[in-house]
Amino acid sequence: IFDRYVTYADYWIQDQEYRDTDTGEVFDRAALNAELEKIEKPAGISNPKDFRNEIVNFVLRARANNAGKNPNWTSYEKLRTVIEKKMFSNTEELLPVISFNAKASAEDAKKHENFVQRMVDKGYTAKQVRLLCEWYLRVRKSS
Repeated sequence: IFDRYVTYADYWIQDQEYRDTDTGEVFDRAALNAELEKIEKPAGISNPKDFRNEIVNFVLRARANNAGKNPNWTSYEKLRTVIEKKMFSNTEELLPVISFNAKASAEDAKKHENFVQRMVDKGYTAKQVRLLCEWYLRVRKSS
C-alpha cells in the first residue's frame, strides 16, 4: 500500500498519467485521485493535496539519504496511521472469505477455496490455514 500510495501521489502531483507495470492499466489524474482517496478517506485526511505533497517530499528526502530506497512504511507516523486504517477496513471484506462457515454465495465459496489454495501454495497445510483463521476470528471478536 505504501509504495503504491507514494507512486500514485507523485504522479498526481506532477499531473502525469501512470501506467501500472504489472497490469498495463493507465491511470489519468482523476483515476489516481480516486485511488488515493480510497486510502485517505477512511483515515479522515481533510486536506489531501497537502498530505500528498508532504508524503512525497518525505519519501524523496528519505530516498536521497538511503541510497534510493524507500523508507519503511512505519517510519512516517501520519502515513502509517492511514495505511493501518486502510488495512483494517479491508479486513471486514475478508471475513466472509477466510471464515470456514457455510458460504452465502458461490462467489464467496470460490474466493474461500482460492484463499486456502494460496495459503497451501505458501507452505501451510489446510488444517493450519483453518486453525489460523479460527484464531484470527476469535481474537478479532474479543477485541
